[in-house]
Parts: sequence; C-alpha cells; structure tokens
Amino acid sequence: MISKNFLKSSFIYTVIGALPLASSVILLPFYTNFLETPDFGILAIYISFTFLIQIFVNFGFDTYTGIHFYEYKDNKEKLREYIGTVVISLLILGAFFTALSLLVGKISFGILFQQKEISFFPFGFMSVLTAICNSFFKTYTGLLINQQRPMRFFWVNLFNFILTIVISLAGLFLYPHTLIGPMWGRLLSGVGIFLLAFYFFYAEFGLAFQTKLLRGIFNFCLPIFIFFLMSWVLSYIDRYIINYFLTTSDVGVYDFAVKCTLLIDFLLMGLSNSVAPKIYKIWTDEKTGYSSTMEVNRYYNAFTAVTVLMIALTILCIPIFVPMIVYKESYYAAFEFVPLLSLSFVFRGVYTMYLMPILFLKKTKVLPKIFFFSAVIQIIVSILMVKQWGLMGVVWSMLITKPIQVLFLSYESKKIFQFTFNEMKLLVMPLAYLLIVIFADVFLREKINSIVLHAIELVLAGGMIFLVYRNEIKTLLQSLLKGSTRL
Repeated sequence: MISKNFLKSSFIYTVIGALPLASSVILLPFYTNFLETPDFGILAIYISFTFLIQIFVNFGFDTYTGIHFYEYKDNKEKLREYIGTVVISLLILGAFFTALSLLVGKISFGILFQQKEISFFPFGFMSVLTAICNSFFKTYTGLLINQQRPMRFFWVNLFNFILTIVISLAGLFLYPHTLIGPMWGRLLSGVGIFLLAFYFFYAEFGLAFQTKLLRGIFNFCLPIFIFFLMSWVLSYIDRYIINYFLTTSDVGVYDFAVKCTLLIDFLLMGLSNSVAPKIYKIWTDEKTGYSSTMEVNRYYNAFTAVTVLMIALTILCIPIFVPMIVYKESYYAAFEFVPLLSLSFVFRGVYTMYLMPILFLKKTKVLPKIFFFSAVIQIIVSILMVKQWGLMGVVWSMLITKPIQVLFLSYESKKIFQFTFNEMKLLVMPLAYLLIVIFADVFLREKINSIVLHAIELVLAGGMIFLVYRNEIKTLLQSLLKGSTRL
C-alpha cells in the first residue's frame, strides 16, 4: 500500500532529486538574456558532450550500486567490498578519461565541428572534468535513494544546487555574453560535490578494492553502459544533427524548446527514483518478481496520471510565463515545438513498467539491443526529416521514436515477466490525450488562440484523469482527510 511516509520521501526525492536539473531551469532566464541563440546553441553542445563523457566515466556503476545494495544490505562486509570497489573503479576511469581527453580531445573536436567557436580547450576539457565529478556524485545519490536516507539526499543535493547557481550567476555578471560563467559554474560545483561524495563514501564504506569482483561488475555494467549510451543518442544526437545541417542558432532555439519541457522530466525522474526502491522492495520481500501485482501497478497508474497532467500544464504555461522572464524574442520561436516535445513523455509510465523488471531481474543484456535499434531509427528519421522540414522535422522524429522504444522494451520484458495491468489507465487514456493534442496542433493552431486551445486541452486532460482514476482520487482524498497512515 502507498503510505504517507512514501508520499513524504517521494516529495523529497522528486523535488530535491530534480535540483541538479532544476538549476538549469532557474539559470535559463539568465542564460537567454545574457547569451544570443548561437552562443546558447554552443553551450548546449558542450553540456550534451558532458553527459556523453559522464556515461563513459560512470559505466553504469550508479545502477549497479542501487541494484546490488538490496542483495547485500544485510551483509555489511560484503557490501563494503562492493561499494569500495565501485568507488576506486570510478576514480580509475576518471583518471583514464582525463588523460585520454588531453591526448585526443583537440583533434577530435577539430574533426567533429567545423565552427571555430566550438573547441576542446578550454570548455571541452572542462566538460570532461565536470562529467567525472558528476558521475561520482550521481552514484552516491543513487545509493542514498536505495538506502532510504531522504534527509542526507536533501542536503547534498541542496549543496550542489546552491553552489551551481551562485558560481554560474557570478560568472555571468562578471563575464557577460560569454560561456565563462556557465562552464565554470558547472565545473566548480562539480568539484565540490565530488569531494563531498568521496568523503561520505570513504567514511561509510572505505576503499576495499576487490579485483575478484571486477568481472561480475563488468558483465553487469556493460549492457547498462551501452543502454545509457544509446539513451544519450536518443536524447542528444539531435543537437549534433541540427548543428551539421542547420546552424548553431537553430541548435539554441531547439535546445531552449527542450528545456521548456524539463519540468516534466524533473518530476518524472524524481518519481521514478522514489518508485523504484518501493517496487524492488515489494518484489524482494513478497517474492513476486516475475509477475505484476495490484500494489505495484498502483505506482505505475499514478505515474501515468501525473505525467499527462504535467504535460498539459507545461503546454499551457510555457507560452504564458516564459516571456515574463526571457526578453529576447529570438527564443520565442521555440514555443511552436513545445507541445510535440512535451508529448514525447506521454508513455513514460508504461515505459517504466517494462523497464523495471529488466533491471531488477538483472536481464540488462537486452537493453543495448533495444536502444541500439531505437537510436538507429531516430538518427535515420531525424536526418531525413530535418532535410525536409527543418527543426520541426527533428521534433516529429523524437515523438515518433518514443513509442517505438516502448514497443521494443515490452517485447523483451514480456519474455521474463508476466504483465497484467489496466490498459485504459496506462495506454488508452495517454493515447487519447496524445491524439487530441496532435489534432489541435496540426489543424486548429491557426484558427484558435493558442492559449485558449491549450486551456481546453488541459481541461480535457483533467476530465479524462478524473474519469479514469476517480476511485483512486476518492481514496486518496479520504485518506488525507481522515489522517490515515495508509491508502
């Protein structure tokens, strides 16, 4: 059952866990008002490069730590060996990629980017160092979630958030119209959280490096690494395609449009972080790791309802509130792309439902295959459509690829897990909302005021959620009003 403690910890993991990304939203008005769209596009290239290097440096250790914590949580000595080995492995990978980037970074950037404004030194190298620090911190905060330590999770993420905001803003005001502030803000805050995470890792687990564990770690992490690498392709390769076929200004407009949907991503990422440990614990304690249960399905149902509501709110609110804080009208071209980009999240609930058994049952070898084919499809579709329709073609390619990922994921997950779920709640309702918004965006956008149109879409979304989830909403309200400890 869903308890009040879960709601409390979920709030912390959702809101506070989103702070590293929330800093991007808070800094967005400053970035856009201090940087022109071409500079903003170049910044997007560097940030996406940071995420790419972070995947290589982390090598799936954050997922490995979370999954294996439950396996060895009652054996402290064994847990110390595993965590200590992970920590030292992360340090070795960080040192290796630092040296490698110094050797080949400048040459690689010269081949990949024709624009002289995009160079490896200094900002490319700073991106590498930032990625190493963030990887280390991400592994530690993932462990905190699985340890169910919400207060420490709160404080370390708040520290990161404040550090990033303060240093970035100081750099922007001292060096306006340059990337010095954004890049140094990310790097110095990264160093701070790296040192903090290292201290806590060392104090609690030590550095007990065990070479005998490396083969098992490698076998588990390799598919996860490829999965995350393909996920990066699905999430960020579009910037590079746009940069190649169009301009850095187009990259800036597109990246700004994507960032307008980050609040959806923040919330869903935090909810996923909250839900995963609860579901893993249910499967572990009740030995139900091979088939769906009503209790677990409640989490997916709630996840989907929140997703649809957040999408509808985002589509309505972005064109209203963003102009209040972003004054350069060159960025307003992004509003055209926000509805379809927001819709790319609509099946995140069922996506999560199919992904979790694969992670829990350690069948991660199927993930690279799933996301490799998805990535190939997205790259091909993006290139074909960007040539024909420019930025809108890239947006449509993303929307088309997301359901394909879910289909591939469901095909593989059903081989190891027996799913029974309410199709109306997880599939039909989100699909109906998706079709309503697409129809309105394609056929009614020029005929009806956009704000009025998006308000109608929000009302329809709220009505569908109420009709489909009316029993759950009634139970939740009764529980909160009566002060019950269980839903």
